Amino acid sequence: MSLFQSALDFLAGPGGSGAAASRDQNDFVGQVVELGDLKLRIKRIIAEGGFAFVYEAQDLGSSKDYALKRLLSNEEEKNKAIIQEVCFMKKLSGHPNIVQFCSAASISKEESDTGQAEFLILTELCRGQLVDFVKKVEQRGPMSCDTVLKIFYQSCRAVQHMHKQSPAVIHRDLKIENLLISHQGTIKLCDFGSATILAHYPDYSWSAHKRSMVEDEITRNTTPAYRTPEMIDLYSNYPINEKQDIWALGCILYLLCFKQHPFEEGAKLQIVNGKYNIPQNDTKYTVFHQLIRSMLKINPDERLSISELVSQLQEIAAARNVNPKSPITELLEQNGGFGNSTQLPSQINNLHNAGVYDTDPAMGGGFLDILKGGTERFLTNIKDTSSKVIQSVASSSYAKGDLDLSYITSRLAVMSFPAEGVESAIKNNIEDVRLFLDSRHAGHYAVYNLSKRSYRPARFHNRVSECGWQPRRAPTLKNLYSICKNMHQWLKQDQRNICIVHCLDGRAASAVVVCAFLCFCRLFSTAEAAVYIFSMKRCPPGISPSHKR
Repeated sequence: MSLFQSALDFLAGPGGSGAAASRDQNDFVGQVVELGDLKLRIKRIIAEGGFAFVYEAQDLGSSKDYALKRLLSNEEEKNKAIIQEVCFMKKLSGHPNIVQFCSAASISKEESDTGQAEFLILTELCRGQLVDFVKKVEQRGPMSCDTVLKIFYQSCRAVQHMHKQSPAVIHRDLKIENLLISHQGTIKLCDFGSATILAHYPDYSWSAHKRSMVEDEITRNTTPAYRTPEMIDLYSNYPINEKQDIWALGCILYLLCFKQHPFEEGAKLQIVNGKYNIPQNDTKYTVFHQLIRSMLKINPDERLSISELVSQLQEIAAARNVNPKSPITELLEQNGGFGNSTQLPSQINNLHNAGVYDTDPAMGGGFLDILKGGTERFLTNIKDTSSKVIQSVASSSYAKGDLDLSYITSRLAVMSFPAEGVESAIKNNIEDVRLFLDSRHAGHYAVYNLSKRSYRPARFHNRVSECGWQPRRAPTLKNLYSICKNMHQWLKQDQRNICIVHCLDGRAASAVVVCAFLCFCRLFSTAEAAVYIFSMKRCPPGISPSHKR
């Protein structure tokens, strides 16, 4: 199956005249088409079906290759669907894991030689479909766990970009056929012909006619094997919203791991009852088992959100010493490498900006391999006393609104300096911070002030440790060890206890303590690994070599 093939079923017209249309489209090859400022020569047809065709086209000026999608339509509803697809592509384009939109044009049926309205959509040209690359790799055995992790993480990042829009954009037709491999070796999500911003919330007031109309619309825009329980049984009255994409992602991860779909041929009873089996003898992909279960929940409200899913994948990547944004080299090695593109994009080469760390060959499969043989969340499956000290959280977002307080784990948080007076108008207001901590962690939080500035400790019930570090200077090892030991003792006293760390901006000095504490608890054996987690959960700290030492 080729580029955009999955869109063709939705956009294809009656099959009776498909062959004639195909012959006409082959005549399109060799022609020169003007699209905006570009003059494109049509090189070859790379996908076709009904009245939708995709070509490889070359810009005569720059010799750059593109994918040009040509759609023919004589129905008003179909025209609207195509225009909506273009709008979504323009809105979502620019994300590294979404196929890049370049340009679009349309011709009315009165002006067209075909007697139908024509639409042209120009996008970047990818190397091909993920499924084709995966098949070649699996000819010599299962994909590595790290390869599956990269593929799935990059796919989820694309979906996260969609769900973060306001209102959220729902893909509705996520499947492995809609994942492409770019020339740089990264995942690109395509086909937004079924995307929507509409969610449905059935209840007992819905008539049978209304349910039937929604069911028909779902049938036209989704693939049977990837439909969710709430789509098949509208009388369950479960919401039909962006959580349908989470279910589809669960199916994709299952397929990547076990080479088969969890619900082959879209068996309705199995889907409605959530009946699927994770192979009992699987040890290769154990780390993904709980993720799959968390996505394939019958009740959509119980499924992970896309932000929770991405956060968990980041944690798994850190534990395995993997940069999940990097090119999927295992696929490329079996398919001719990077081709003409030997220079990787700057965002991949620039490890500091990407928030990744250098691989230490001596570390083998991971920093502590804490996920090996287990299905627990990152930072929970620890073999020493720290197992009850630190737990992971699903989201790395700020605590609330404009309050600058980030959870690194559920029991370890970082904030900027709690300010008073005039300064509090532009920084963390100490009263707002106190109210938040008292409401969420009443009687169970201790604050560690790393800066030389002080404030009234009574605001935080006198549970403030004044560390008095010199700005932009690394602390003594004895001082750092003392803070880590104190934090560890505080967390051991009660499972509800939490440590709040701050310097002036919650960056360099705070990162030193947090990362040192993660190493102190034997979660990591390298500074780089701990810094990576801090970068993902809060921000790149920009710490100096002396801090890292």
